[in-house]
Amino acid sequence: MAALAVGAMLATVPGAASAAGGPTDVLPSLKPLQQDLADNDLVREPVTGITWLRFTGSPGNYGAGELHVIGRRTQAEAAAATPGHNVMPAYQQITRSDGTSYEVLIGDMTYHDEHKHFHMNGISRYRLTNASGTVVKESPKVAFCLVDLKAADSTLPGFKVNPTYSSCSHNANATTLTMGISVGWADVYAKDLVGQSFDVSDLMNLPAQQYTLEMTTNPLGILHEANPAAPQSTSVQVTIGQGVPVGVGGPRPGA
Repeated sequence: MAALAVGAMLATVPGAASAAGGPTDVLPSLKPLQQDLADNDLVREPVTGITWLRFTGSPGNYGAGELHVIGRRTQAEAAAATPGHNVMPAYQQITRSDGTSYEVLIGDMTYHDEHKHFHMNGISRYRLTNASGTVVKESPKVAFCLVDLKAADSTLPGFKVNPTYSSCSHNANATTLTMGISVGWADVYAKDLVGQSFDVSDLMNLPAQQYTLEMTTNPLGILHEANPAAPQSTSVQVTIGQGVPVGVGGPRPGA
């Protein structure tokens, strides 16, 4: 789909200059924070008996431009939405070096009934692989409510001390909203939130062994970034199996 120009006529291909020596796109660049992924644990849920590997996931923006996403739909579309089927088209607003901007359709947002706000789909992917590299657990299209929650790199040009993005609308019938991650900031989804865990009950019945827990940002390439050909990944090692200590706990809905 062609980009939607805002203001003056602009290039319709993200990253392209409008003319030789003309303005260029100032793009975000997402990368997961390894130190946050290392915040993981094994807990057993008392009621269900499920053993969860819980992990924190944090996509940080290390690019020159902010990640600015706009959700937009008609009132009729909002009125027709039902729990579990509540989506709106999502557009990434891309700023250019001359201060102009344009929008590109990048997918959709879904209202998350447990977290009680909208999430942008396809932001990250989580995988758990064994020693031979076989994927044993996977969440391929993790959705995020994109907000500025943690300073990832305050030394980057364009970093603002006060965060720009703070909410993803708790109104299930919203017709428009904005979300994003500013330069040098990261969104953070704590390990106790619903969706930030794998059911590893089956792996706990096997001899203890080491696995690789991996997080990848923008795995499907839906976002326009400064590094479009290389989704960024990070990983940590976790030990799961018989005899490995397990705490008590489980996932909780967001707020």
